[in-house]
Amino acid sequence: MAKTGHISLYNLGLEKALLDLAKTMELPENKAFTKGKYSLFYPMLGKDYEEKKELIVYGQYVSDWQPTFRLTKDKKQIENLVKKAYEYSIVSRGCALDWVNKYWVKQELYRSFFWNITYKLVVERYGRTEDDWNHIIAYSNLVKIAPLGDDAFPHEVFQAQLFNSAHLFKEELSILQPKNVLLITNLHNWAEPVLRTAGIRFEKESGEFVEATAAYRGTNIIVAKKPFTADHRKFLDEVKRNMV
Repeated sequence: MAKTGHISLYNLGLEKALLDLAKTMELPENKAFTKGKYSLFYPMLGKDYEEKKELIVYGQYVSDWQPTFRLTKDKKQIENLVKKAYEYSIVSRGCALDWVNKYWVKQELYRSFFWNITYKLVVERYGRTEDDWNHIIAYSNLVKIAPLGDDAFPHEVFQAQLFNSAHLFKEELSILQPKNVLLITNLHNWAEPVLRTAGIRFEKESGEFVEATAAYRGTNIIVAKKPFTADHRKFLDEVKRNMV
């Protein structure tokens, strides 16, 4: 992710997030969350993202990602986890986001509102094709550490990493410097806590799908709902009206 120095600083932030989560989950009221495994997410860049830095799309979290691990406070183990996460997010050849096209039909990613709407947005907005649309974007999630295979994200786990999630969000925007950021996350319970903790002011919007807009160091931020189904045409038109 960008220059080596930036990667090192970002990795330190991710290591802190892992350590802080492990410490917080040791508290008596959180002990139940120490038993299962977790997955760690690292931002992914399309191979041509750095050329124009057009767009980063954010989800909420992923509960089935690599590496998987059990919570630990061991520094060496944490460093190794972040190293593995970084290595998993890049490839030596091709594009780190080619897996989206690879599994488009095989694992029915086309059924994902998140990926389907992102594909359509990039094709329409930037004139890309079904073969290279994923090359110009970056992909991330607001929360980097998630219980493995957990469909309902525990509030306690979210709160325990909220400060670090907000820090990493700002770091990503500072390092990657995108023109637009689209958070397909919902404002309430997801984007709002992160933005407020990050000290990023936002304006609520009255659109059907776009819930808020903000700006951070020259980056335009759009917060949209994350519906299971929706009118794609209306969603796309509303998001595009708020892009720069």
